Amino acid sequence: MPDIEDGKVRSELLLQHKAFIGECHIFDGSSLLLPHKLLLPKTELVSLLKNQVVKLTIEFISELSPNSPDCLRYYNILFRRILKQMNLKQVGRNYYNKQEATEFFDHKLVIWPGYVTSILEYETSITLCADVNHKLLRMQTAYDLITGLRDPQTRKEDVEQVSKELIGSIVFTLYNNKTYRVDAINWEDNPRTKFKKSGGAEITFVDYYREQYNTEVTDLTQPLLISKGKWKKSQQDTPHKPIMLVPELCYLTGLSDKMRKDYRVMRDLALHMRLDPERRQHELRKLMNTIQTNREVQRELQLWDLKFDTNFVSFSGRILKEVRIFQGRRAFDSHPQFADWSRETRSGPLLNVKSLDHWLILYPTRNYGAASSLVQSLRKVTPTMGIAMREAKMLEVSDTVQSYTTVLENHVSSKTQMVLCVLSSEKKDLYDGIKQYLCVKCPIPSQCVVARTLDKPQTLMTIATKIAQQMNCKMGGALWKVETGLQNAMFIGIDCFHDTVNRRKSIAGFVSSINQELTQWFSQCIFQESGQELVNGLKTCLEAALKLWCKHNQFLPQAIIVYRDGVGDGQLQALMDHEVPQIESSLRSVYPKDSGYINCKVQIL
Repeated sequence: MPDIEDGKVRSELLLQHKAFIGECHIFDGSSLLLPHKLLLPKTELVSLLKNQVVKLTIEFISELSPNSPDCLRYYNILFRRILKQMNLKQVGRNYYNKQEATEFFDHKLVIWPGYVTSILEYETSITLCADVNHKLLRMQTAYDLITGLRDPQTRKEDVEQVSKELIGSIVFTLYNNKTYRVDAINWEDNPRTKFKKSGGAEITFVDYYREQYNTEVTDLTQPLLISKGKWKKSQQDTPHKPIMLVPELCYLTGLSDKMRKDYRVMRDLALHMRLDPERRQHELRKLMNTIQTNREVQRELQLWDLKFDTNFVSFSGRILKEVRIFQGRRAFDSHPQFADWSRETRSGPLLNVKSLDHWLILYPTRNYGAASSLVQSLRKVTPTMGIAMREAKMLEVSDTVQSYTTVLENHVSSKTQMVLCVLSSEKKDLYDGIKQYLCVKCPIPSQCVVARTLDKPQTLMTIATKIAQQMNCKMGGALWKVETGLQNAMFIGIDCFHDTVNRRKSIAGFVSSINQELTQWFSQCIFQESGQELVNGLKTCLEAALKLWCKHNQFLPQAIIVYRDGVGDGQLQALMDHEVPQIESSLRSVYPKDSGYINCKVQIL
């Protein structure tokens, strides 16, 4: 007291009492793990923060066994401390070795090698699971991009083009090893603008970076980038201040569209970043050797009486039974080595076919040739699939969302089954605008295709086949089925999406199979509070899904298998306490009392 949100400051306040709590401790900002009990169950300490007195209260909560989920969380905090001691830099959730960076001067790219790590209990023991990871940075700052888009005559930036290139991109700041999403550009202010520091004093951005990071900003007229920052659960009810960034100090991350289309760039990156098992093992052995030989790391581990095995865990891989795929009257293998059975699907009728009787094709004037080629190819591939295809209504549009929606308003009828839109480019705003109209305002199944993908005659038949398959599925048909070996089993998938940028409501997605072939599905969205992972509306979703299953099959499923994504290990018990009772309540309300479902066990695997 008073409450302080900054985890780093909280740690510094606690460390003022290192002599009391001991050198051997792990603190995550709110809870403290010690290898021994303090003398009193409740201890009050006093720290100083810039001459302000701050009271700390430490209260005993529980004693943990070495393999409890909470203890594993602390092991992961300890391991992150070890990675820092090895001079690895944290960027986002992972750690990277800046010293071993590889520079591709031809492509103006830098790759930092790093690791993804997690300590968990796997089968028989507590295990470190590690993998090699890479951070891709460009040798180009946001300032370079802005100046590159200046008009040579007027020396003024193309505001619209700069916004299009930068807004939504992720930038990296070397001075603090952090990434930020660019949400807007402030053209009114510049690095000479003053802002208030946490203590209340005003300072310009130029002076701040000079004093805080010993970094000079050279162009004092450049605009500022605005990042709304990432959502934090603890800040849910606090007013949110955006972060202002200087473009000159912000390096671009990831690949631009131009780079992705450059074969040489993608080839060189693949050679460096796609490691075969031997190279991957070599890199991970390097990590383990550093842990074993670094004195500071070993001292930290000895404090906790922990050590890592020098060898990898060796085990026999599980080989799953090969799945047979059924399409119409035919059956074929899925080729598990390649997971590709597209060739086999082309040579016979689909499992469940929908005819194309009333459909529209919208195309920009200059892409009439691409649209015509696609129609001719569809005429060739659909008979083999068993799809009866009538002539489409061809409609010319200009290259704007408004043009597409106006044409649709004038030509869509209650009979329209499908809308196929040919797009002149990969403009996200154009695609989003069309999809929003055809999903929300005028719900009709739709398919978009970029004209450039239709320009290669050698691949056109393959592309036409895949487009026909997608349209068939979107109209309610099915391509193929697999046999799971389970009779009358319903499969459910649940996941949550969190908008960490705009801090809008979180959305839980719920899907469930409603037929035994697993080719028809029920779906529903549940809007929740920001950052909420556990789902409240499960009971309603499951009841609706079970009733729909019963309507399709005339009986209720004998087994329900739920795939629940996005739940951390520390949330498993909360999930059992919050979501499983909702599932049981749904079963009680839908199944007859004498059905015996009460004897079913809910298992988390």
